[in-house]
Amino acid sequence: MHQAEIMFKIKDVLKGNKMKSVSLRSKAASLKIVFCLICLSVLTLSNITQSHAQLIADTPCDSLYYETLSSRAWLEAQREVTQNQNIILKPDSVFEYTCFDRFLNELAEHATQMLSESGSYGTPLSTTAMDNALERLVGESLRAYVTTNFENFDLLGGHPAGVGIDHTPGSTPPAGPITGGAYTCDIMNRVWQAAKCINFITNSTTDGFYTFQEYVTDAVDKRRLPLIGCGPINTTWVENVTVGLGTGPWSNDPLVTYLDRTTPDAGCSGTPIPTGINVSRPGGTPTSYPEKICLQPGCRYDPASDDCLDN
Repeated sequence: MHQAEIMFKIKDVLKGNKMKSVSLRSKAASLKIVFCLICLSVLTLSNITQSHAQLIADTPCDSLYYETLSSRAWLEAQREVTQNQNIILKPDSVFEYTCFDRFLNELAEHATQMLSESGSYGTPLSTTAMDNALERLVGESLRAYVTTNFENFDLLGGHPAGVGIDHTPGSTPPAGPITGGAYTCDIMNRVWQAAKCINFITNSTTDGFYTFQEYVTDAVDKRRLPLIGCGPINTTWVENVTVGLGTGPWSNDPLVTYLDRTTPDAGCSGTPIPTGINVSRPGGTPTSYPEKICLQPGCRYDPASDDCLDN
């Protein structure tokens, strides 16, 4: 091998070694950069976790919050059920509406014109034969049925509007068992008129709206129509009011019902309630005034007198 060729090979070897050295240094630098980035990320996540650790609950299920929701749901549902059972009246007996016993009296009255009491075909039966037959066949069971199921309260399901409207089979002339007589009955008309004239919250002790606290403090169940028959559940009300409204790190929303201003009053003595709207108009007195409303039925707000007036 010539001397020149040896020199060239030595240079190639030296050049290769130099490139390898540069490549190793580059890889080492890259690894250092990656390692530093990983460390920085770990430190950052650690700081974030520490700064927000107090906002993360020990468990994803907050039992107190669930119990509060359950109790509040019970309160809302039970109040609605109770209110509906007061407003939706028990149906009355159609036998009372139609004075059915008097239909039987009418039939007994005309029995003398029928075969059973006419005498046209031999010796007639007693003049009370049809009366007795109707009494045993229908009258006795009719009175027993109506008395047992509907006679502990007046019509309209015991609602105050129906007080004094009633018909017990056999209790009005002719009284007692079925006997001949003319048919007369105005019960359906009286009931219809009374039902048409029922006002909202006629009696605040039986068909009014009540707060949760009123359900808690009243030992008698609010479902009082037609009769007081439901056992008191105020203990359950107390338990759910305590859990649903008295616990938890939250405050209750303020509620103003204004129910005291909805009672019908011929003099419209209620106080007008501001709506928060200012009214401006081209005519009338005054031309500008804060809008108000009157909650009593049949009453309106008069801006001139700043009072509630009768419509």
